[in-house]
Amino acid sequence: MTDRTLEGPTWHLDRGVALPAGTTISARFVGGTVSGTAGINRYRADYRLSGDDLELGPAATTLMAGDPAGMRAEHDFLQLLGAIDGYRLEDGDLVLLDRGQKPILWFTAAPDVDEGIVGSWAVRGVRIGDGVVSSAADPDRTMTFTADGQVSGDAGVNQFSGTARVDGDRITIGPLRTTRMAGSPEAMDAEAAFLRAVEEVVAVRLEGDAVSLLDADGGTQVHLVRQPT
Repeated sequence: MTDRTLEGPTWHLDRGVALPAGTTISARFVGGTVSGTAGINRYRADYRLSGDDLELGPAATTLMAGDPAGMRAEHDFLQLLGAIDGYRLEDGDLVLLDRGQKPILWFTAAPDVDEGIVGSWAVRGVRIGDGVVSSAADPDRTMTFTADGQVSGDAGVNQFSGTARVDGDRITIGPLRTTRMAGSPEAMDAEAAFLRAVEEVVAVRLEGDAVSLLDADGGTQVHLVRQPT
């Protein structure tokens, strides 16, 4: 596609920084704020557009530690991000320019989500605080998406249902309805954490037999794997 604009899409860094295997750096420009994942931490900065000029404010980040290669990539990306003064779109890709109008960061748009999300998924990770906690020990938590825009599943103790509207890589879930069964305090706390994570979801990334439901900063809120049919 060649009709994309700077604002709206989720952009994935393609080159400009040496990316270790499995590391994603992203950016999404919406309403004067750019946010995403810098490799290890999430970041956010203000921006201002004037034609092809792009002025970025200082980036604020979370303070998580990671492997040395990932931390180096993050450091290099944030350093280059602070030097951005312009942009251009080339065949649907985003190129960020420094103050001398030299290209320094290249992004591609995140792939669109299609009917591949339809079906039943097992929840295998839920964001709690600053980290995604594995829920492999709780195999009953599920999410099912249907082609007519509905989502339902097992939250751990209660069943839930609601709407799920997908537009490209963006997704709007809810409001959700739940049954009113009680469980142990630990189970109820885990269920509440899962439902809070789902409420923060604004985007979706489909990767084969896995799905990541993402927040506005590009961080994973819920990780899903496809259930056998």
